Amino acid sequence: MHSIRSLSVLIVSMAAGHATAQLVKGTFERPLPATHVVLYGTAGSDHPVLDSVAIHRNGHFEFPQRAFPPGFYQLGINGDDRIDLVLDPADPVVELAFHGTPLQRNLNVLRSGDNQRMWEYKLISRAGQDELQRIGDQRAGASPLDTAFLHRLDRHEAMVRARMSDALDSLSSIAPDGQFARAVRLDRRLDAVARSGPAAIRGAFDFSDPWSLRSNAYAKATVMYLQSIRFDNEYAYHRACDTLLSEAAADTGSWRYMRHQLIDIFGTYGPDEVAQYLVDQYVIGPGSLHPPDPDLLRIAAVQLRLALGSPAPDTLLMMPGGTDTIRLSTIWPEQDFTGLFFYSSTCDHCHAQMPGLRELVSQEDPRHFKLVGIALDATADEFKATIVEEGINWACYSALIGWGEPAAKAFNVKATPTLFVLDRRGRIVAKPMDHQELRAFLERSGK
Repeated sequence: MHSIRSLSVLIVSMAAGHATAQLVKGTFERPLPATHVVLYGTAGSDHPVLDSVAIHRNGHFEFPQRAFPPGFYQLGINGDDRIDLVLDPADPVVELAFHGTPLQRNLNVLRSGDNQRMWEYKLISRAGQDELQRIGDQRAGASPLDTAFLHRLDRHEAMVRARMSDALDSLSSIAPDGQFARAVRLDRRLDAVARSGPAAIRGAFDFSDPWSLRSNAYAKATVMYLQSIRFDNEYAYHRACDTLLSEAAADTGSWRYMRHQLIDIFGTYGPDEVAQYLVDQYVIGPGSLHPPDPDLLRIAAVQLRLALGSPAPDTLLMMPGGTDTIRLSTIWPEQDFTGLFFYSSTCDHCHAQMPGLRELVSQEDPRHFKLVGIALDATADEFKATIVEEGINWACYSALIGWGEPAAKAFNVKATPTLFVLDRRGRIVAKPMDHQELRAFLERSGK
C-alpha cells in the first residue's frame, strides 16, 4: 500500500510586536506529480506568482520564510493544477495531504481550522451542485403537465439549497473572525444588494480595501457595479469607471488592479470607446495615479495606438459618385487643427450635433480649424440628402459601405457620432464628446 505523505504549510508566529513570518513547506506523495511547487497571490481575479521552489526526491519542499498579508492564496503544480489556500498568522499551522491529482479532488486538510472549514464547504458545495444539476436534467425532461413531479423537484431543489446555506452558516460561525468567515460575510453582503443599485453596492463593498482585493469578491463586486449602471446616455459607463477608480484610489494595489480590470473588460467586451476613454484619461492622461505595467500596456495596445498625442493613422477619403480619393495626411498640414466628424445619416445623435458644428465652422478662421465629415453611409442618396437638409458647410466624404468605411476602421470607430482633433503634424490632440467640447478646446488653443 502506498503511504500518503503530508504537505505542510507551517505558519510560524514571531514574538509579539514584530512582523509575522510564515513558513510554507510540505511533502508530496510519490511518485512525484511535478518538479516544482508554486505559491500564487490573489489580486481580484488575477493570481500573480509569489514564489516557486523545487520538490526534492523525497517529495519535500520548503519556501523561504516570509510574512504574508492575511487572505487568500493558491498553491499549484504544473501550471493549472491549483488549490485555494488561506494564510493567516492567527492560524499557525496549515497541514495538507495530497494523494493524487488533480489536487482539488485529492486533498485532505490535516491541520488549519480555516482551511478545514473552507474545504469542507467546497466538498458540500460540489456535491450540492451535482445534485442541482441532476434536478435540472430531470426538470428539462419532464412533461409540463406533470405538475406533481415538477413540484417535488422544486421542493428537492429548495432542500438542497437550504442544506448548502445551513452548512455555510454553521462552518463560518465556528471562527467568526477567520478569513473564511469574513469572505462569507462579504459575499453575502454583495448578494443582498445585487439589485439595489450602484450606491448600495458601494455601501456594501470597500473598493480600496487591500484584504478584499485578496479575495474573489473584488472582481465580482466590480462586475456587479457595472451591471447595475443604468445606461441612460453614452457617457454612463465613463462616469461609472470614474467612480470605481475614485473609490479604489486610497490603496495603490486596488487602484492599479481596478484600472487594469476595467480596461480589460471594456477592451474585450466593449463599448470600445470606454476602453479608449480609460486609456486616454487613466493610462497616459491626467488621471493616471501610477505608471502602467507592461501587461497593461499589452492589453491596451489598440487604444494606445489612438491615444492623445499619438500620430493619427493616414487614410484614404473618398467622395461618393466618383473615383477621386484624398489622403488625410494632405489635409492636416493646411491648418492648425483638423476635426474629424464620424457620423451616419441615420443617426439621430449625429444630426443633433450638426447645428452646433455648422455654427462653429462658420465662426472659425479656416487657417485655424477645418472640419472633415466622414459618413458611415450606405447610399449616395442618404449621404447627399443629409448635406442638403442640415446645410452642412464642411467637406464630407464616404466610401458608401457603412461600417466598412476604411477611415472608421483606421480610427477604430465603434459608435457615431465620434470626434477627433488632429494638429498640424497629424497628432491626435483631442477627442471631444460633442460640438461644445470641440468649441472649448479650440478656444483654449487660441487662434
